[in-house]
Amino acid sequence: MSGVVEHATRLGPHLARVVAVEPLGGLALVRIELDPRTALGAPGQFHMLSNPIGRDYLPRPVGLIQLDDGVGFVVDQASAASEMAGPEIAVLGPLGRGFDLSETSAETTLLVAAGFGLTVMPGIGRLHRGIRLIAGLRQADHLPLLDHVTGVTIDLPQVAPDLVTDPLIEALAGGQYSQVLAAGPAGLGAAVARICADHGVASQIALEAPMACGFGACNGCAVQLDGAWKRCCIDGPVVDGARLLG
Repeated sequence: MSGVVEHATRLGPHLARVVAVEPLGGLALVRIELDPRTALGAPGQFHMLSNPIGRDYLPRPVGLIQLDDGVGFVVDQASAASEMAGPEIAVLGPLGRGFDLSETSAETTLLVAAGFGLTVMPGIGRLHRGIRLIAGLRQADHLPLLDHVTGVTIDLPQVAPDLVTDPLIEALAGGQYSQVLAAGPAGLGAAVARICADHGVASQIALEAPMACGFGACNGCAVQLDGAWKRCCIDGPVVDGARLLG
């Protein structure tokens, strides 16, 4: 346990100042000024955020976004008006395993993301400009989120009940793509992994799971990998898609 505590201390938590809260339809963008000791990390890694004043709230896992003019994160409007409203936020991280981008290129890699998983994609877009993204949203009033998903080429967004899996199958049938990087709810990850396996295409999936610590101490983020329960914060959140099919 001492190693876990030492690891967490090295990564924070460090206080970030809330600069602004901007509505994004049914969501909200919280802009923050990070402590210089806090790194953004690799695409797919996450940070644990909490309000140091709001003692009744547990930390939550959040993907920070590198914006054109700063850093921020996206939450629901209720959270933006309560525990994430600041004036300061405690930030621990970066944590977990991010995407392996060593084989990534805009010509042969396809991105798929839905919901909060979309916040992962600007980090990849900054490294591989113009890479194609198939995007999904739960409801139409979340469309403003896409304004902050920069550096990528976004297909016509799929708004529920339309699914990202239909254009994914169509895209893979063309034979151009050798890898899919995906992020979103658990159901999306499993579906993308299965479709990729059926087409002989490699996949990496950024999983979502409730977390209370972010570094393996609480065992609250268990997900099924390789047919067994694993800690998402340690084995993931980014995993080889084949591990979801075991």
